[in-house]
Amino acid sequence: MPHNLPPLPLAKILIVDDQDAKRLALRATLEPLGQEIVAVDSGREALRTLLQHDYAVILLDVRMPEMDGFETAELIRSRRQSEATPIIFVTAHDRAEADMLRGYTLGAVDFIFSPFQAEVLRAKVNVFVELHRQTQTVRAQERRLRELEALQARHELLKLSSALEQSADPVLIADQAGRVEYVNSAFSAVSGLTPEELLGRRLGDPETGETADTGTDGPAPGSAANDPAGMWATLRRGEVFRGEFIHRRPGGEDSHEERTVTPIRDPAGQITHFVSTGRDVTDRKRMEAQLLALNASLEERVRERTAQLEDVNGELEAYAYSISHDLRTPLRHIGSFADLLARSSKGQLSESAGRYLQIIQDGARRMEELIDGLLDFARTGRHELRPQRIDLGAVVSEVARELSRVPGAAAVTWEIADLPEVQADLLSVRQVIVNLLSNAVKYSQDQPGGPRVEVWASQEEGGHVIHVRDNGVGFNMAYSHKLFTVFQRLHPAEAFEGHGVGLAHVKRIVARHGGRVWAHSAEGEGATFSFSLPPWEDVGAGAAEAGPEEAGPNEPQPGELQIGELQPAETAPEAEVG
Repeated sequence: MPHNLPPLPLAKILIVDDQDAKRLALRATLEPLGQEIVAVDSGREALRTLLQHDYAVILLDVRMPEMDGFETAELIRSRRQSEATPIIFVTAHDRAEADMLRGYTLGAVDFIFSPFQAEVLRAKVNVFVELHRQTQTVRAQERRLRELEALQARHELLKLSSALEQSADPVLIADQAGRVEYVNSAFSAVSGLTPEELLGRRLGDPETGETADTGTDGPAPGSAANDPAGMWATLRRGEVFRGEFIHRRPGGEDSHEERTVTPIRDPAGQITHFVSTGRDVTDRKRMEAQLLALNASLEERVRERTAQLEDVNGELEAYAYSISHDLRTPLRHIGSFADLLARSSKGQLSESAGRYLQIIQDGARRMEELIDGLLDFARTGRHELRPQRIDLGAVVSEVARELSRVPGAAAVTWEIADLPEVQADLLSVRQVIVNLLSNAVKYSQDQPGGPRVEVWASQEEGGHVIHVRDNGVGFNMAYSHKLFTVFQRLHPAEAFEGHGVGLAHVKRIVARHGGRVWAHSAEGEGATFSFSLPPWEDVGAGAAEAGPEEAGPNEPQPGELQIGELQPAETAPEAEVG
């Protein structure tokens, strides 16, 4: 920005009103702005002073004898010097609607109604004063810039010449015929030739020591050494040419350069010169070769590691089915013989013996449920995701109807808002909805008025968030780290059925879709479970195979539980763990 600008004169404010009292009141209100105020008592006086001065803003009374404010405004707007001067009409409240319609038609910028508020009037007028002063500043700067341009032209030329010469990047200028007229010292260093040896030679000719970097797959894209006619055809069309060149130095050492050649036109549009700018990429090419070798080595290591992981996964799957087979058989024997013993000794066992037998039967059934849950959890990570467009509202409504038809189930009050369409695996997302809704109903079944379950969605950066809220017993957030862990429960098993795998399923499914899951609750105040589903195109291949320990991309809100890695079971009060 130019310096040493002369100070700006005060902005002029014109007040036009035929009543002395109003003129005095307006002047007194605007004097704190510190600008020059001119007050006249008629439209004719206003037009006369506008011939002599420029004003930042005009306050114009609507009702004046001889020439009213509208006629005065029309004449002001008809003069080129004042056609853009802001006009604020001053009028009475009872004439507001009619006056405003006509005033805005004549180009008014605002209206002030009598009696006016001093602070409001000053604020409005000050806006136009500041705008006027800024305009004057810009005009003064433009004049100063024009004065400086002539003085700086020679300095800029000298600076440009010095910058080209001292630039670390190679620069070459050739005439219309492609003959070299100028090279900087960096170009000489890259090519290994002195400026005297390069001047007069043709750009891209072999005698300049340049050839294309063909590599192992043929000529480099945009290179000129193997196709000089193609390079010159591009330049003659007025298009920019880009290519990579190898300089064959006299000593035998090669250097690589990325080059851009730009045609330069005169005011008539004729090409007069060519400017070549480049960058020495010799070190980068050497590093690229090293990286290629390293990548090849890494790819081999990745293949080996993948094969090892596939072997481990196969062993884990076989182990899971082995558990299923080897444990189910003795469990079924225990359960079957316990049932036989109960039937055959009915009425013969003592009360304590009967209670012991019942504990054995319940333990066997519980163990079988845990095995089933473990196998289901293992299969969750093996299921191949098949993304498709899903009407989430239809899925939630269907699951709600199924839960309401369960024999003996309490009547549930469902509040399901409009839900978005998402792209996800239908079977997996339906399992998430089933688990969350059935949990909400289960932990709310004994509440006064019956279970009440709300489902709604919100939008966050990158996708949708689905919320499920119930009016149930809630849970203690101090033990929330156990919530999504396999076989961990926050309520006694005798109070609520289940085996502690459903929420672990939810977390694994959502994580495989690239989302996150969290919960917020307080004891006796219900619970809210939330999960996110980002757009499918944002889910990479890694997210589709993510394990349960991988969290989503977003941070939890204050007071919410963010599910991170699966934690081992911790010791908690016995009443809290089912």
